[in-house]
Amino acid sequence: MKIVISGLGLMGASLALAFKTKKIEAEIWGYDFPAVCEKAETLNLIDHTVRRWPDDCRDADVVFLATPIQIIEKQIRDLNAIVSKSTIVTDLGSTKGNVHRLAEKINFTGTFIGGHPMTGGEKSGLDAADPLLYENAVFILTGVNAEKRALAETKLFPLLEKLKARLLLLDPYVHDQIMARISHLPQLLAVSLVEMLGAKNAPEKPYFELAAGGFRDLTRIASSNFAIWKDILIRNKENVKEALRELIDLLEHHYNHIEDLSEDFHLANYYRSQIPKATKGFLHPLTDVLIYVDDRPGVIARMSNALAKENIDIRDIELLKVREKEGGVFRISFSGREEALRAIKLLEDQGFRAFVSD
Repeated sequence: MKIVISGLGLMGASLALAFKTKKIEAEIWGYDFPAVCEKAETLNLIDHTVRRWPDDCRDADVVFLATPIQIIEKQIRDLNAIVSKSTIVTDLGSTKGNVHRLAEKINFTGTFIGGHPMTGGEKSGLDAADPLLYENAVFILTGVNAEKRALAETKLFPLLEKLKARLLLLDPYVHDQIMARISHLPQLLAVSLVEMLGAKNAPEKPYFELAAGGFRDLTRIASSNFAIWKDILIRNKENVKEALRELIDLLEHHYNHIEDLSEDFHLANYYRSQIPKATKGFLHPLTDVLIYVDDRPGVIARMSNALAKENIDIRDIELLKVREKEGGVFRISFSGREEALRAIKLLEDQGFRAFVSD
């Protein structure tokens, strides 16, 4: 298999490193500035450098476009007429409607499937490559119709599954509506809150000195780079404006009913508690198991060693509650129900109380 990764920043380099770490049977080709590609080859992240773009992609099985949105659009045009239907071209961009409209407009000759991995990191660039970046992350794929799915199941899906990514299929335009509300709107809200406080901060009014805890957590993303967000906001402008209007209406309601927002708090609490047990669109949803443990030294090692001995793979783990001298409850996620039931049997044999979380 021949895999091409265009863009060897955090996302692209992490993808290459993950393929190498998982020993994917494929030749990894990288495309970026010459110095970046040279370093990537030296670090064994890639096997070859793409020196003739886009011609070196002609016989590729999968091409990942891990570049800024503007470059993704340009590279889709570059690859048109170069690649055939047997080549899957996918991107890692945050907006999907724009790339699908483009692919349809130019009658793209390859098989285009939009991609958006819901992951990232604090640092950027090749040196920040993380082989676990995609593990347990939701990886959204858009525009997967019946015809494209047949090819994706032989080429793209197995690659992402080996990275232990959680695949979710979505309509590209639904994707953009959702992202406007869960990602793009919160970004603007964080910027607005920090901007509001910054304008008022002064020695006699030390807003920033007191803005710790919840405020700091809520506004962490206000430090994001506008160069990245500019293209996102332009490409998803209508959905973001619609989301802003919805929020403004809600804030006006809060403004007018500040004396009693009990119903709003109850509703928010109710919605916040709704965690989907099995989401439609996941190819392989995780199955959660709750395990009660005593507060004793080595209990976590005993639990994990029992599972490792039988090659049962833990996909995620979280300590839900703990009481000193009494014990706690762990949530451990497995790749499916069958694997979870095997784990429960093993854990019960070790004296643990465990059951599937419904």
